[in-house]
Amino acid sequence: MDELLQWLAGWKGIAVEPGEELKFELGNFPSGGFGMLVLMGCALAVLFVALLYRRDGRNLTRFQRGVLAGLRALAVLAVILLLLEPNLVTVRHETRPGHTILLVDTSQSMTHQDAWRRESVQAQAAGWRALGIADLAAATRLQLVRALLAHGDGELVRELAAHNQAQLYGFAGNLEQLPLVPGPVPSAEGPPPAPPPPRLALDQLVAEGRSTNLGGALRTALDRSRTAEIAAVVLLSDGRRNAGPQAAEIVRLLNQRKIPLVLVLGVGDPSATQTVALLRLEAPEKVFQRDPFAMKSVIGVEGYEATSVLARLVRIDDKGAEQVVATQQVPIGGDRSEIDVEWQNLTADAPGRFLYRAEIQPPDGEPIVAERHSKVAAVEVLGERLRLLLLAGAPSHEFQILRNLFIRDKTIDVSCWLQSADEKFPQDGDEEVRIEALPQGRQELDPYDVVVLIDPNAEKLTPRFCEALQQHVVEGGCGLWWVCGEKYSLDAMRPDAVTRPLAELLPIVPDIEYAERKIIGFGVAFKYPSPYRLAAEGEEGVGAKITRIAETKDQSRLLWGRLPGFHFWFPALRLKPIAIPIAEHPNPEFGRGGRAMPMIAMQNVGAGRVLYTGTDETYRWRSLYEDAYNRFWINGVRYLFEGRIQAGNSRLRLTASDEKIDLGDAIELTADVKDEALQPFVDETFAVVVERDGEAGETLQLIPVEAAPGSYSLRWRPTQLGSYRVRPAQKIGKNTEVDFQVVAAQIERQGPMDRAELAAIAGAVGGELCATPQALLAAADRIPSRSATDTFRTPHAMWDGWPTIAFVLLVLSLEWLLRKRFNLL
Repeated sequence: MDELLQWLAGWKGIAVEPGEELKFELGNFPSGGFGMLVLMGCALAVLFVALLYRRDGRNLTRFQRGVLAGLRALAVLAVILLLLEPNLVTVRHETRPGHTILLVDTSQSMTHQDAWRRESVQAQAAGWRALGIADLAAATRLQLVRALLAHGDGELVRELAAHNQAQLYGFAGNLEQLPLVPGPVPSAEGPPPAPPPPRLALDQLVAEGRSTNLGGALRTALDRSRTAEIAAVVLLSDGRRNAGPQAAEIVRLLNQRKIPLVLVLGVGDPSATQTVALLRLEAPEKVFQRDPFAMKSVIGVEGYEATSVLARLVRIDDKGAEQVVATQQVPIGGDRSEIDVEWQNLTADAPGRFLYRAEIQPPDGEPIVAERHSKVAAVEVLGERLRLLLLAGAPSHEFQILRNLFIRDKTIDVSCWLQSADEKFPQDGDEEVRIEALPQGRQELDPYDVVVLIDPNAEKLTPRFCEALQQHVVEGGCGLWWVCGEKYSLDAMRPDAVTRPLAELLPIVPDIEYAERKIIGFGVAFKYPSPYRLAAEGEEGVGAKITRIAETKDQSRLLWGRLPGFHFWFPALRLKPIAIPIAEHPNPEFGRGGRAMPMIAMQNVGAGRVLYTGTDETYRWRSLYEDAYNRFWINGVRYLFEGRIQAGNSRLRLTASDEKIDLGDAIELTADVKDEALQPFVDETFAVVVERDGEAGETLQLIPVEAAPGSYSLRWRPTQLGSYRVRPAQKIGKNTEVDFQVVAAQIERQGPMDRAELAAIAGAVGGELCATPQALLAAADRIPSRSATDTFRTPHAMWDGWPTIAFVLLVLSLEWLLRKRFNLL
C-alpha cells in the first residue's frame, strides 16, 4: 500500500519530505451514520446496475452481461468517488519540547558569607559540604550555587534537560541568560546530531545585582516560554527580595500558569546571622606629605551580644612592605548594627601611593575571612600642598565663607585678594602665603594650582594679569573657577572688558542683553528661590566627581533636590560645544536650543580645567547641609587641581568617569594620547592596566573614539569591591594614573537566608522546599516530560485533474460501444 501511495505522490508531483507520512482519504466522506448510508448507497447502486443488465441483457451471454454491468458499475462508483473528493494527504509530526526553568539569584546579597555555627542548621550545612566545600564559612552563597551547578559534572542541569528543554536564567533586578560554554560546531555532512545538554560557564557567573525582583524575573521567564508546556520551575536563592511582587503574588502567578512542579532551594544560613564584618573603609583619595589626615572604618555586626574586637590599620608601600600604623579595641554587639572606627592624626612622611588595609579580629568561633574582615583603600601622598588664589570683587557671603573653609583645610594653601579692600588692608589667607599685591605676570602666577574668581571687578584687574592667567590655564594646567555675582560679573563678561581673555575660557556663552534687561540692575530681585536641577551629565561620568556631595550616588541625587535654591542667577545663551553641564535652571523658559540654562558647567581648555557657577549663593546650603557645601567646593577645587597635576605629562591624560561607583555599575575610562611629536597617537586600541588593591593587574584595550583622533575610551564593569588604579600598559612620558573605588550598593541588604519567604513561594500548587542540595537533585530526577506532538496535515486533491475525467469518459464510451456491438441500442 505504501508503495502505491508513493507512486501516486510521484505521479501527481507531490513532494514528500523525510519523516512525512502518506495517507489516502476521502475529503467529503461523512462520519458516523451518514458514512454507513453512503456505503449502503454504493452497494445499492451496484445492485441496481446488476439488476438492470439482468433484465435488459437476456439475449446476451453471462460474460457479456457481466462486462457491461461491470463497466456501468465502475462508472457509477467513479462518479461517487469524485463526489467524495479523494485526497492524498501528507502528514508531518513535530515534537514541541517542554521547558524546565532554572532561576539563579545573582544579586549582591549572594556575596554574603554565612557562619553556619548553630546546631539547628548542621544538617543543611552537611549537605553543602557533601558538594566538596570544605570551609563553608569562607564560601559566599554564590560559591555554594557554583558548587551545586558543578556537582557531578553538571548533574542538576543534565536532569533538568533530560526530558525537557532547560531554560537557564540569572535574576537580580532583571532577568538574564546564564553564561554558557559554547557547544560543538555541527558538521555540514549528515543529519544534525541531537544537541548536548547545556553547560554553564560558572567562572562567568557573578553576583552584582543591586536589587532582587524575583516576581518580575519569574513573569518574564514564563512569558518567554509561553509557547511551551512548562514542566517545572527551579529556584536557587537566599530569599532576600527587596523589589517587585511579594511571595503571595508570586504564588498566584505560578498557580495561574498551572506550573505542575515548583522546586525551591534556600541558599545560605537561615538562622539569625552571627557575624562581624568590615563593611567599608573610607579614606581620602589624596593627602599631602606630613599633613594629618583621618580615615574611617565601618564595622557591621549581626547576632552578637556585647563584646569587643581588635581593629588594626596597616600601611603597604609600593614594594609590598607592611607597617601597622594604629590599633584599637572596638566594642561591638548589643543594639548597634554598625560601628564607626575613627583613625585620626595619620601622617605620611614620604610622597607616593600607599595602600591602607583596615582589618578586624573576629570573636572566637568565627573564622577569619579576608573578604569579610578586611578592606583596602588607596591613598596618594602628594609632596606639595595645593596652592589656591581666591579673588573676590567684594566681601560677599560666598567669599567670606569660602575663605574660612579653605584656610581651615590642611591640604590647601590659600592666598586671598579682596579687590574692594583698602590698599593698606592686610589680605587674608594662610599665614605663610599671604600676599600684599596681586600677582601680575606668568612667573608670579605659576605657583598657583587653582584660581577662584568670585564676581571679579574688571576695572581693578590689569590686562597683564588676565592674559597671564589665561596662559597659565591653557598652558600650565592651572584650574579656573568663575563664580558669577550680581555686582561686577555683567561688566566683566562684556566683549570690551579687560577680563575678556578669561571670559573666553568659560564653558558658557553669556546672554549680555538679557542680563541688562531682566536680571541685573537697580531694584531687580527675585522674590522666590529657584532650586538646582542636576543635569544628566552631572549624575554620571566626570560630572559626578563634583556633584558627589554625600557618601553614595543615590544619596547625592536626593540631596541636590533638597538644597536651598538661589535668587540671583546670571543668564547664559548656551553651552560651548565641548562643555559639560552639571546643574541647570529648573525653569524651561530660560533654556536655549532645547536645553535648560546651565547654572554649573565645566570644560577642559588646553591643559587646564575651567568651572563656571552662575550664582554666588551656594553659601545658603550651609544653613541646612554644611557638609554638602564643603564637599562641593573641595571636590571642585580638587578636580581642577587634577588638571594641574596631569599637565606635566603632555603626551597622556587618563581620566575615570567617577571616583566611587557602586558594584554593578560601569565606569568609563578615557585616555588622550599623543606621540613623541605631540600629534594624536592613532592605533587600533590603547592598552591600560587596571590593578585592584595591589593585586596583579588586568589589561584592558580602550577603543578609539570616533571623530576624536588620539582619544580612546571603554565602559568597564568591575566585578569586585575595592580600590582600583589605572595606568598605561607602557610608560608614556611622566608617570600617569587614575584611581577609583568600587563600593557595595546600599540598596541590596545582606542578612540570613529568608526561609519564610522561600517557604511561602514553595506553597504554590506542586511546590516543594528542598532542605539540602541532595534533596533538590533527587526531586529534579522526578520532573516529567511535558513534550507535546503537533500534527500538520496537507491534503493534495486526486480528483480535480483531467485524468479523472478522462477515466470516467473512457469507461462510459467503452460501455456505449459494447452495448452497440451487442445490439442493445
